[in-house]
Amino acid sequence: MKIFKYLAIALFAITMVACGDDEPKNTFTREFNMIYPQFSAGHKFISKIEKEDAKGTKITATANYDGDHLKSVNVVTKYGTGGGNEETIYFDYTNGAIICDKSIQDVTYSFEVNSEGSITSLKNVTTSRTAAALQYNYSNELEIAQIITPSSTDVTKVSWLGGNIMQWESTGVNKKDSVVYEYETGAPLNKGCIDVVGNESFTFTAFVCAIMRNAGFFGTTSADLPTVIKKGFDYSQATETSSSEPIPLKRYNITYELDGDGYVKSYTTNETPKYTVKITYR
Repeated sequence: MKIFKYLAIALFAITMVACGDDEPKNTFTREFNMIYPQFSAGHKFISKIEKEDAKGTKITATANYDGDHLKSVNVVTKYGTGGGNEETIYFDYTNGAIICDKSIQDVTYSFEVNSEGSITSLKNVTTSRTAAALQYNYSNELEIAQIITPSSTDVTKVSWLGGNIMQWESTGVNKKDSVVYEYETGAPLNKGCIDVVGNESFTFTAFVCAIMRNAGFFGTTSADLPTVIKKGFDYSQATETSSSEPIPLKRYNITYELDGDGYVKSYTTNETPKYTVKITYR
């Protein structure tokens, strides 16, 4: 009986070591004073985002927390045609670092925050290159984001009105993109502080950014939820000397399913392919 007892203890110890090894060791250390985002009453943290489109592609992002602090985000993508990929993002608040465990390449970023706890810069600790620089207005709304690589810099400018995001425009080398948001009368309040549909992602993938926005790392979220998005690049602000012709923006409707307290359970767009996103809170 003692043999079985000691065997069970040994197997338990091995299991615990294996689980511990799932989280990568961070070799980057520094003195860092983390300022955590603060939230208004009623804020809900997202625990899972699930997306499935008409072609059968499924994306599941799962968030883990230490109290009210985002600890990690795991994203699993499975394509309708077969295959997929997985990535996990870990947050180290002691050293001000984000560790990315990706199937393609692992990378660690150091980050800085403003007085509201929103990220203002990301730097690749291996290359010492700045990967992103973000600027906020006095309402802590993100206005300018620069995504920097050794060969180019993409700039995204975001416009706000009355606490709602109205448009973002992104330009760079061989890149021009934009989304315009419309809010119908009686548009749902963004009680859960979720990311708006089609928002621009920075450095990380879309659902990682969506969970980071919900956790307050990219400033405040839109006060209301848009009912229409118009995608494409808007040249309405182009100079008279510009030879570029305006491209008609493609218009898509958004419908929401709310729970009894007014928090979004899911939303669906009629983009091609059509897709639905489900949201689960802690």
